Amino acid sequence: MADAMSGASQVAKIAMSQRKKKTEVVEPQVIDEQLLREGVEEPLRPDGELTDPIDFPKVISLRLSFLNIIEISNLNNFDSLTTLRLDNNIIDKMENLGHLKTLTWLDLSFNNIKEIEGLEDLHNLTDLSLYHNQIEEIKGLDGCMKLNILSLGKNNIRDLKQIDYLRKFQNLRCVCLEGNKIESNDSYQLHVLAYLTNLKYIDYMLIEKKAAAQAMESYQLDELTELKEREAVQAAQTRADQEKKAILEKLKAAFQDCTEDLFEELFSPTAVPENITVLTCYGALKEDYKDKLAEDVKILRGWLDEKNNVRKKKVESFERVVREAEAESEAEAKQLVKQFKSLKKKVLEQLDDSMSIRAEQMIQQLLEELTSLEQHLMANEIQLQESLEEAIDEFEVVVSEMIKLMAERGSDFFRRFEELEKVFFTGLLEGAQSEMESFAAQNQDLAEHDARKAQFLQNREEMLAACTNFNEAHIGLIQTKDDYMQSQMNGWMKNFFEQHRDRQYHRNRQRIMEIKHINDECREEIMATEAAEYEAGDEDGGGDRYHGNR
Repeated sequence: MADAMSGASQVAKIAMSQRKKKTEVVEPQVIDEQLLREGVEEPLRPDGELTDPIDFPKVISLRLSFLNIIEISNLNNFDSLTTLRLDNNIIDKMENLGHLKTLTWLDLSFNNIKEIEGLEDLHNLTDLSLYHNQIEEIKGLDGCMKLNILSLGKNNIRDLKQIDYLRKFQNLRCVCLEGNKIESNDSYQLHVLAYLTNLKYIDYMLIEKKAAAQAMESYQLDELTELKEREAVQAAQTRADQEKKAILEKLKAAFQDCTEDLFEELFSPTAVPENITVLTCYGALKEDYKDKLAEDVKILRGWLDEKNNVRKKKVESFERVVREAEAESEAEAKQLVKQFKSLKKKVLEQLDDSMSIRAEQMIQQLLEELTSLEQHLMANEIQLQESLEEAIDEFEVVVSEMIKLMAERGSDFFRRFEELEKVFFTGLLEGAQSEMESFAAQNQDLAEHDARKAQFLQNREEMLAACTNFNEAHIGLIQTKDDYMQSQMNGWMKNFFEQHRDRQYHRNRQRIMEIKHINDECREEIMATEAAEYEAGDEDGGGDRYHGNR
């Protein structure tokens, strides 16, 4: 590994010298079919000739170096490409790379690139070379968390803080920054070693363990400590966000995501009018609301979980039966085709040994068997399709009843929710009335102790309007959540059966085409054999071998 890394450090220098040696002027080029054919490194044709035509999805290695290419383009359909070399060209923009999702090595060294971009979807990239470009900022690599080797030597990177960005890449083992302004900083090596603790090589040189340990023990300890603390907080938040996302996805699959964080939405700081918060009754009413809503949500989720489990099992059972019916029908069809092809082979082999009239009869019988086979296959497919359509219709009735029951239970929950809101609103209004009356009776004393509370309590119309608006906002939210749950359930059912019917339609069309193809293929072979036998009879002076004087 050490030898490989030290040897790799010479690659850029060799490439540069080769480039300097080129004296002829080459016109800028775009990537066309000829360049692609010449650039395929693997797989190569056995004879070593150019790949023609290019089987794009199978190409795994492509080299387009030293070609004066001006832009990255025309790389569609390289679904298996793992290595792409575009070094020593005149490319100034990283673009049209996002579809190369299998790419592990990308070489864009010795170009005119100013910004790292266009790599968001290259999640499998492990080796990236941008040596000798015009890059000033290390960024744009967030989608490449598997990076193992990153070459940014001979660019315009100046600030040591640019290195900090690379801390998130836990798989990074080799970084090359030689030839940048950053390298002239006396703290360059220390900064890299202290901040990128997982590195094994810097500028293609093996890092000594002693040097790495010294850097971590002495360099910018306070700043690193603060940075690690911030990273720990951020990591914890990221984990929490991921856990929350997983919970919501699970709830959504069970039509329950609208019940998550309901109370938090009702009483978020931005949703609660400030004048309501001064009411003494508000806190107790809010807590009572929270407890009762949480209990109702718990009951609803428990009931829906049970029904959803039943729904999932029924769906799995239905889909299994469909797959089994399709597999059984296709297996029967394959067996019939196999039997016919075996018969066809025997008949065609016997033609040479048969008298002309007998051979003609054998051909005719074989064609009749083929027609019978096609009719049988078509009848089987039609019968299967009709059976599956009937099964889908029957299952839709079953699912419709289940969804209807679940939707009704959801609506019951939201009606109960509205009742909780009514109790809260009534209590809030009564409490507000009482406290405002009390304030009016002791206005002077209260104003001296709590000017803010006095400000809100002395404005009766504003307080009542705030309570009413708060209630109306809650009712609107409840209705929106109810509509969302109903839409989810009905939308799932509609999509489920539309997809099944659409799948069956296309499968049926495909099967019919396959049956016709098998029939046409067999018929052509039979007719070709018959013609060959007839011509052979002509050559023997017996043109009437099959049909006399036809």
